[in-house]
Amino acid sequence: MKTTEKRTTQKATVLTSLALFCAVFAALLFVATFYDLQISRLLTKGILAPGEYDTNNTFGAFFEIIGDSPVEIMLAFSIDIIFVYAFRLCSKAKRAVLMAISGAFSVAPGYVFCLIVFNRLKPHILYGSNAQLTSGAFLHLTYLFFGVLFAVLGILAVNNFSDDSLRVLVRFAVATIVFAAVSTIAINLGFKDAFGRLRYRAMNVNPNDPVTGFPAYSRWYELKGHSVSDEIMMSVFGHTDANKSFPSGHTGAAGTSYALIMLNSTLKPKKKSVRVLFWVIPVVFTGLVAVSRIIVGAHFMSDVLMGGTFSFVLMMLSREIFIFKGENIKSIFKK
Repeated sequence: MKTTEKRTTQKATVLTSLALFCAVFAALLFVATFYDLQISRLLTKGILAPGEYDTNNTFGAFFEIIGDSPVEIMLAFSIDIIFVYAFRLCSKAKRAVLMAISGAFSVAPGYVFCLIVFNRLKPHILYGSNAQLTSGAFLHLTYLFFGVLFAVLGILAVNNFSDDSLRVLVRFAVATIVFAAVSTIAINLGFKDAFGRLRYRAMNVNPNDPVTGFPAYSRWYELKGHSVSDEIMMSVFGHTDANKSFPSGHTGAAGTSYALIMLNSTLKPKKKSVRVLFWVIPVVFTGLVAVSRIIVGAHFMSDVLMGGTFSFVLMMLSREIFIFKGENIKSIFKK
């Protein structure tokens, strides 16, 4: 009897959560579909001057620089988990293979993080200046040094977990790697090129131009492909990503922080305040990144909504498959 009641309660919870999520998403998408342009005009006012493509707004610059860092942070944590799990709990044959693979990749997130932060910081440091910053082999060696340092510190931190915790954390690690990889590849290498949507700040440069100005504005669901050539984009904007507005890669990457929700389900912390924080932190962070991308004219509301939602849905699917092993989906169809 208790099992039946528990199953009924679980089914009701799952269905209610799905209905609430769909209702909120549908409402936000409705607003974004019909008021994208007006929302961008309102939020960029006083920040993006007419004829301007780039802005040095502090809020926008900060989240542009660190907004997609959850990808590197969560991947680093996951790879370190696999490395320590292999070292402590795997047989000799598996240990050698897993440690070699995870060890080789453990340096990459820290290296990429430093590389991205520097390259994103550089335009803001040089904004309105003729100065130049040093680049070259020395910088890459510096990135590599910090990559190694982050990997070592991460492995030492993960090594503090008990064997029992590592056994469940390895499922979290696999789920995070799959979810982060699929989200990043799909958004940046798939959807952006297919939709080919011009950014608000691109149209802001020559607002009356029929090809690159506001007459070329399109709604999020229109597939325009590569309608503006790289040559035109470079000559007009000085960038080749002016038609990669939909969906927002930054917001999708920020959504990798939703892995904290999977971590919450994996470790099951006893304190309610900790469990709440594991939900609040990624939602607030992703929301701030989303707003920052609109106010600098890099994206429309529908772009950031789709980018963040896509990551959230992928995270929930990964959590269901790797951590819950499909029990929530099964509860919907069980009588």
